[in-house]
Order: sequence, then structure tokens, then C-alpha cells
Amino acid sequence: MTLRPRLLLDRLRASLWVVPLGLVLGMILLCELLLALDARYPIELRLMSGAGIAGARDMLQAVASSMITVAGLVFSLTLAVLSQASAQYSSRVLRAFLRDRVNQTVLGVFLGIYAYCLVALRGLGVDDSAMPTLTVIGGLLAAFVGIVYLIYFIHHIAASLQVENILAAIEADTRPVLQRLYPDDCEPAAEPEVMPTRPDDAIAIPAPCSGYLTDANFTALTDIATTLDGVVYVPHRVGDFVPAGYPLAWLAHTTRPDDTVLAQLRDAFSQGPQRSLQQDASFGIRQLVDVALKALSPGVNDTTNAIMVLDRLHSLLSVVVARPFPSALRHVEGELRLVGTRPDFESLLGLALDQIRQWGANNPAVLAHMLRILGELLLRACSAERAALLQQYARRVLETAERDVPEKQDQKWIRQHASIALGDTNSVSSSAHRARPTRTP
Repeated sequence: MTLRPRLLLDRLRASLWVVPLGLVLGMILLCELLLALDARYPIELRLMSGAGIAGARDMLQAVASSMITVAGLVFSLTLAVLSQASAQYSSRVLRAFLRDRVNQTVLGVFLGIYAYCLVALRGLGVDDSAMPTLTVIGGLLAAFVGIVYLIYFIHHIAASLQVENILAAIEADTRPVLQRLYPDDCEPAAEPEVMPTRPDDAIAIPAPCSGYLTDANFTALTDIATTLDGVVYVPHRVGDFVPAGYPLAWLAHTTRPDDTVLAQLRDAFSQGPQRSLQQDASFGIRQLVDVALKALSPGVNDTTNAIMVLDRLHSLLSVVVARPFPSALRHVEGELRLVGTRPDFESLLGLALDQIRQWGANNPAVLAHMLRILGELLLRACSAERAALLQQYARRVLETAERDVPEKQDQKWIRQHASIALGDTNSVSSSAHRARPTRTP
């Protein structure tokens, strides 16, 4: 099982050490370059007149000690923010904090300045040596850059804890994945799509380890199946957990292929300890839903956060509701070669709304907002099947409200929104369109 380049890049982007390490190495190389220039081209500047090696050494030592202290402070603040975000929102949102370029860059800047000063101190020489002017000025400028970054980091940490920014970052990461997985120009599949039954004598391709399925190369699987004149069945979606030894895929073939072919089939899949957004748009929706569930929990009871999550889910569902979904079946020259598994619109809609509806069953503001979203999605539905599915979900939300919302006035208000979602606009009074204060049961 191989790690795809895009998955490797995604993991490197989400790691907290790559950018800081790169900046440290860059600052070391910069210092070596300046030392070499100072040795070859001695420069006299009025700015450095009267300064000696001893004074330059004291300055660089002060900068180095202060920067390593600030780097420890930055690391502590980052851990505190990660802990607070995990407790207040969801542990799944930590991915956005780890991928935050500002957090990675700030930590790298302070460590890089520290490394620069250490290398510069080594190159100063004895007290009566020539002053490495460029190197010392570079250390002074780096110290001022560190001060600017510290001020900006404090501002960024305060802003990154705002739930609006967290939700916006998750949506921004998920939207391009949805657009890539469900392009506008694909050949639409039937809804619902009838999947062929796997033959009983199909050969299992076992997973070499336990982990989440992070990538499935359907093109490679189709090519292998075409070469063998067989059919590959993929029972798992990207994002599913597959234990070691369980089938990643099944190969329907008259004879058992050799170990090389089986290894090629296995290498078409990638597993990891956690889900990735590269081919798994459901993971982005899952993160948003988790924030809403935390907001609706009895210990938090923050209806506004839940409604903001619904707004972001509305934005993502608007992308897919108007797009055809490609078929999970792949044919080559009229012959079936691959039977894949991917989320359909119903599963994405259920993932986005079901648990929020269940946890907010007695919250009229959440249910009414959900019905408003379903009504707006109904106007963008690209097929009658999707319109019918949206109305089915609207009826489900209405049944939940009639069962769990105690006040009659709240039920009446929710029914007005349900009438819009169900297409019965004639029975809706104008009060359904007026703003109404959020209520928390």
C-alpha cells in the first residue's frame, strides 16, 4: 500500500513541524551567506560605528535568549488554543488549527531567529576581529521581525477561537473537494443507482493494516480489471474504517491472479490513522455537524452556533444539490470493470441534517432554520428525485417538531416554514418571512 503524493502533501501541510523546520534551515543558510559576504566584502556602515565584537555578541545573545523564550510561549499558547477548541467545539476541528499557516510560520520565525543568532555568534570571532556588519544587521532586523510576528500572533490566536472563523475554514476546505468529486460536466447516474451483486467466488483483497480509507485509485483499479478481463468490487467508501485482514476490494475473475497483481490492487488503496479531505468530502461535513452537536449539548446549549453551522452546511449542500452525481460503475468498451462505492445525495443530506435534527428536536429555532434551508435547496434541485428527497426530509423535520416542541405557537411557526419547504406557498402567512427572536428551550 503506497502513499499518494497528494496525501503526502496533505499530511505535511497538517503537520506542525514542516514549516518551522524549513524556516530554521532557511535562517541558518541566510546567516552562513551573510557571514561569507562579510568575509569577502568587508563593509563599513555609520550605523555600526563605535560598535565592537563584544557589543555585537551581547546583542545576539540577548536576541537568542528572548526568541527561544517567546518560542516556548507561542508553543504553550498554541497547545492551550488546541485544548480549548477541542473541548468547546470538537476534536475534529484541531485539523484546521494544525494546518494554520500562521501558527506554523510564527513558531518557525522565532526558532529561525534563535538558530540565526547561534550561527552568527559562532562566526563573530575574537574581540579584535573585523565586524561582520551584514550578519549583525541581519540579526537586528530579524529581532524586529520577531516583534511584529508576536503582535500579529496574539491577534491571530484571538481571532482563531471565534467559531465563525472555524466554520468558514472548514467550509473553505470542503467546498473544492465537493466541486472536484462532483463536477458539472459528468455523466449523471440514475437516482437511486442499481448496483450489481458481487459473485460469491470473488477473490478478496485484504487490508494490510487497520485504518481509515483515505484514497482509492479507481482509474488504476479499472485498468487492472480491464487487463485481467474481470470486475473489481469496492465495498467501502473513502473515509470508512477497514480493520486489518478485511477486504479492501473483491476481484471477480475466473482464475486467481499472481501475487504481483494482488499487490497492485492493494496499492490502489491508502489507509491512515485519521480521515483526510482529499477524497472524503463527508469528513468536512462531519466536522461541521460535530460543532453543531456540541453546541446543542446540554452543557453548552448555544443555539446560535448550531444555526451558524446550518448556514455553512447550506452553502455546501447548495454545491451538490444542483450537480449531477457520477456513476459508481465504470465500463470499458461496454464491459463492466468497476463497481465502486461513493456517497450519494441522500447520504450527504442525511449526514448534514439527521443528527442535528435529533439533537435539536425540541429547539424550534434550529428546526425552523433547517426547514428554511430545505426550502431554498428545493429551488436549486437539479432533478425531481432530489426535490422529492428534500420534501421528505422537510416532512421528517415537521414530524419531529410536532412530537417534541411543546408550545403550540412554536409549532405553528415551524409549520409555516414547512409549508415553504413542501411547496405549499399559498398557505404561508407573511409572518413566516419576518425575523423572529431565537428561542432556547
